[in-house]
Amino acid sequence: MNWVNLVSNQYYFGEQKPPGPDWQQVTTEEFNALRASGWDPTEYVFPYRVSKDTIVSRIVAAQKLDDLITLTNGLPEDQAYLWNNFAWFWNTNPTIVGMCQQLGVDPAVILAPDPYLT
Repeated sequence: MNWVNLVSNQYYFGEQKPPGPDWQQVTTEEFNALRASGWDPTEYVFPYRVSKDTIVSRIVAAQKLDDLITLTNGLPEDQAYLWNNFAWFWNTNPTIVGMCQQLGVDPAVILAPDPYLT
């Protein structure tokens, strides 16, 4: 099935309708006509889990471990509790995405699919 969301400018090919409002099912011909008219969407990707071990390993590879230690030591109590006690995070977690941005690393790289979690 072809799903499009003209409001969020996204598409998805699959049996399951993506979550959220404004998704509509279209035929392949309708999808191609939208693209031919200049519509340039991004692909919707369902959220997935990334282990904290993988996140930290990727930050080490980016040579930002010292910065991560400084950042996590300065987290508010509630966020520090979550960081210290969670084994994995959704790739869309706004706190983790923000931490990546503060560290100056690309969240898409750090939160890429985890080969150890499916």
